Amino acid sequence: MNAQALGWDNHRKFSKVSVMEKMPDGDIRAVERARLEHCDKQAMRAWLSHLDPEMPVALEATFGWPWVADLLEELGHPVHLAHPPVIRALAKHEAKTDRCDSDRLGKFQLRGILPESYLAPPEVRQRRERTRYRMALSALRTAVKNRAQAVLHRHGILHDFSDLFGKAGRRFLEDLVLPDGSRQALKGCLKLLDNLTLLIDEVEQWMVENLEEDELVRLLMTIPGIGLILAHVIRAEIGEIQRFPTFRHLASYTGLAPISDDTAGREGPRHCSSACNHVLRWAFIEAVHGVQRTKGQHGFRLRQLYARLCGSGRPKGRKSSAKVAVAHELSKVVHVVWTKRVPYTDTPPPRPGSRPGRPEPKESPTAKTTLRSNQPRHPMVRRRVTVGQTRM
Repeated sequence: MNAQALGWDNHRKFSKVSVMEKMPDGDIRAVERARLEHCDKQAMRAWLSHLDPEMPVALEATFGWPWVADLLEELGHPVHLAHPPVIRALAKHEAKTDRCDSDRLGKFQLRGILPESYLAPPEVRQRRERTRYRMALSALRTAVKNRAQAVLHRHGILHDFSDLFGKAGRRFLEDLVLPDGSRQALKGCLKLLDNLTLLIDEVEQWMVENLEEDELVRLLMTIPGIGLILAHVIRAEIGEIQRFPTFRHLASYTGLAPISDDTAGREGPRHCSSACNHVLRWAFIEAVHGVQRTKGQHGFRLRQLYARLCGSGRPKGRKSSAKVAVAHELSKVVHVVWTKRVPYTDTPPPRPGSRPGRPEPKESPTAKTTLRSNQPRHPMVRRRVTVGQTRM
């Protein structure tokens, strides 16, 4: 283990850094501190050049960390990205200053207790930049559409268009007789809407062109409910599947693994944690809506799971729980497809260790399992009926 570590407290215009050293008696002390101004990159390089290039750097994952991490890796320093919420919890009863923050990061690194976050490589960050940029543009487009609708609502204008901003709807809007102020606002919204649509189309055009060289996106698109856009979002937000040993780790990262809230023998309601990747959770929930729109045999098992959890006699609010359950199942499928590099199949493969040619279990004298001709053999979708009854 290194005897020295650099604690880096990052801010918007400057950074406070501390070189921490572990003494022979076990005490950790600061041997050098500095304030680095971000506007002078040459001075930052000059100060970092006199340090040991193998000195680890503990950098908190606050806003603006990527360019600092790139600079440190360029100079040869191993970067360890600290998780801010855990750092805040560990330092709850300690002093809070820029100098204390940088010292604390270096101490945690030397003690081996630094809670680390995922240090996304530059190519993963660029993928996320594109997909999140498109999400921001889509949110702006929705806001502009709502503002245009509000102009009509203030004048009591009703319409029967399913898409007010389609071809027929645009002709309707252009022929409206409105006061000058309202006409100007509506015209500006439509112009802004056209520009946003062009920008979104540019990103989607890159997504289509990238399909030829990205086999992983093509594999993700074989999963029910996941199309071109969601495949790119999932690909970018996960980054590297190797950091999730099992699908349970991935489900926890996406916030789709409900956690318990029990105490003193009382069973509280289970809920999804907010400490997750919200973009990735949104993508999986959106994929659930796509699963419901899928027709035919493709995705039949997932639709059956949703229907079973939303069946008659269920309490209110079960639709949300059903969406989470299907999204959890989708995260499992994504982990399998990504790690094994195989396309999705509606029929699950045999479990490891199962013996081929195993005899079928004997039928019960009171009940039997029946399957429709187009129903895959999966435990979640089996139906049990009494002997003597027939299912149409």
